[in-house]
Amino acid sequence: RKAPAYRKRWAERYGFCQNKVEPDGILLHSVSVGETLAAIPLVRALRHRYPSMPITVTTMTPTGSERAMSAFGKDVHHVYLPYDLPGAMNRFLNTVQPKLVIVMETELWPNMVAALHKRKIPLVIANARLSERSAKGYAKLGGFMRRLLSRITLIAAQNEEDGNRFLALGLK
Repeated sequence: RKAPAYRKRWAERYGFCQNKVEPDGILLHSVSVGETLAAIPLVRALRHRYPSMPITVTTMTPTGSERAMSAFGKDVHHVYLPYDLPGAMNRFLNTVQPKLVIVMETELWPNMVAALHKRKIPLVIANARLSERSAKGYAKLGGFMRRLLSRITLIAAQNEEDGNRFLALGLK
């Protein structure tokens, strides 16, 4: 991308955390602005329920980053989630060392899912959605998709239709 905001923190895209993060907490990923807005009540509830547990919010876009920082301030740490490359993801997880990972909506990153599974870190997909079109595309991946879904601890779908699409893909 040519936008300066994308270039400014490029190292984070490869798993090098430039901002301070505290390990042993909750990692919540919201790809951009919409998912970050949806995550606000969840983050507030987590802060209230677990006041001493550090929370790290990750995004993928500069606008999502700005929204996360304005919504949460110093209550949470913010970094970009790295690209879904094994080395970048492992470097990132070695730094953040989350006890739980919550992904908002439908960010299914195979290398991240595999790395979390290998480390026995629970993964929750919150407010999960899956369009009919995406479900058809994922269905073509067969066993790969079933294996990926089997490594997710919990999927909390937005509605029954979305839940049924996940079940049709092999979610147990």
